[in-house]
Amino acid sequence: MPWRREFLTGMALTILLWIVALLLWGANDIASGRRLPDGLRLLQGATLVIGVSLSAVLAGCIVLARRLPQRQAIAAIAVVAIAIALLHGAIDTQIHLSLVERLGAASGLRRAPWVRLFNGGLMPFALIYGLYATALALMLSARAVRVSEHRLAEARNAAQNAELAALRFQLNPHFLFNTLNAISSLIVTNRNADADRMTMKLSDFLRLTLEADPEAEVTLDEELATTQSYLDIEAVRFGERLRFEFECPATLLEARVPSFLLQPIVENSIKYAVLPSRLPITLSLRATCADEMLQLRIKDDGRQSFGTPSPGGTGLGLRNVRKRLTAFYGDQCDLSATATDGGFVVVLTLPLRFAEKIEAA
Repeated sequence: MPWRREFLTGMALTILLWIVALLLWGANDIASGRRLPDGLRLLQGATLVIGVSLSAVLAGCIVLARRLPQRQAIAAIAVVAIAIALLHGAIDTQIHLSLVERLGAASGLRRAPWVRLFNGGLMPFALIYGLYATALALMLSARAVRVSEHRLAEARNAAQNAELAALRFQLNPHFLFNTLNAISSLIVTNRNADADRMTMKLSDFLRLTLEADPEAEVTLDEELATTQSYLDIEAVRFGERLRFEFECPATLLEARVPSFLLQPIVENSIKYAVLPSRLPITLSLRATCADEMLQLRIKDDGRQSFGTPSPGGTGLGLRNVRKRLTAFYGDQCDLSATATDGGFVVVLTLPLRFAEKIEAA
């Protein structure tokens, strides 16, 4: 439980503090190699026991005071620390005088009026308890900050994962609706064999994508395979009108990318370039890297069929891809979409990361 950890932290600090204090008080005798007088040893032993006990009380008060507003907590801790220093000073003075009375000169302790001994010992006790209270309060505050940061990080991670899942699964119905419409069109035009092949490929593609974790990254090789599976479905629909080519160095196949990243962009090209055209359209995907960044370039040459460049769509697909990239990589990524005289180009830029590096981290 949290309060137990806080209590153990306070006790460890208490013991360390009082051992150091006693070593400093007996430093001259220890350095000279002289045997400590019996009275002084008894007084130090009593000081250690009482100091640890009263420090434990002070630690408990500090833990409780942290529930108060900051100013009230500081005032309460200061009052308790001063009160404990006064109490310890009074007890220590009384023990000092009792040892002198019982052991006499053998005690190694000096005789003095009670008030003088009390005043002489009060300052060290006030300093020790003041430092102890400050150090313990800082340690507990630092720990509270770490716990708060950890909880905040968990909350942000949960929110990010929820957003990623929502964005990913928002695309599946969108894609499924378009594909089912295409299958329906094939059936209406009596292309039943094509409709059957498209249905089977759709089944394989959905199994592949739905088994993927929307919150995780996959290798670029796996993502290209998913994109290939999608294009195989559309190839049944468009036949020779759809051509596609991939260019990816073998060294980049193990690079990590968000799952289901490329399909919405390729679907965008299908919708705005292949579907309106009666000429063969080529979709190309090229992967390159530079300066520890991975660049994925998706291009179609469909606009040449219309004489003038037309927008490649700025709807659900590209918006969600941009949001997913931002959720994964923050400001370390970029998506640019540009209509040209010959077609439409989408360029994704994201950090170049590999599976073994992520696992090692």
